[in-house]
Amino acid sequence: MSEENTPLRYLTRLAHPEDCQETSAAVSPVLREQEDTGHIPGDGSDSCASSGDSPANPPCPQHHPADLRMLMARQKAEYESKIARLEQQNRALQLEIQGMHWKLGQQRKWYRLVEMKMRNAERAKEDAERRNEMLQKEMEEFFETFGEMNRWK
Repeated sequence: MSEENTPLRYLTRLAHPEDCQETSAAVSPVLREQEDTGHIPGDGSDSCASSGDSPANPPCPQHHPADLRMLMARQKAEYESKIARLEQQNRALQLEIQGMHWKLGQQRKWYRLVEMKMRNAERAKEDAERRNEMLQKEMEEFFETFGEMNRWK
């Protein structure tokens, strides 16, 4: 397609070059999509150009703002729906994060409880070993004493 037949030709005839760049940046994705599908706003039977005009003449100027407004409205609606979807995903992810923080807190509590029980079990084992050693010594002393008493009889 030549530049004369592209939707961007409308944007090149603006009075201020900086307006052209801003408008082109905002509308060009939608215009490219329409150009790819074959639908070009302002081209076709609703054009003000008479059948004798050359194809290089642009369609009626009054169609430009309407087409651009329509494209911008469509693009705005698309962006707003994307924003709404992203905000919904963000809320869902924040809820998931809150749930994960709660689970992490529960796991930390459980871990501290398990550590405390393990320390208590180790202390109990050490105490039992000390008692066993003391009982062993007392039994040895008892048998020594009892054995000596049996010899005297």
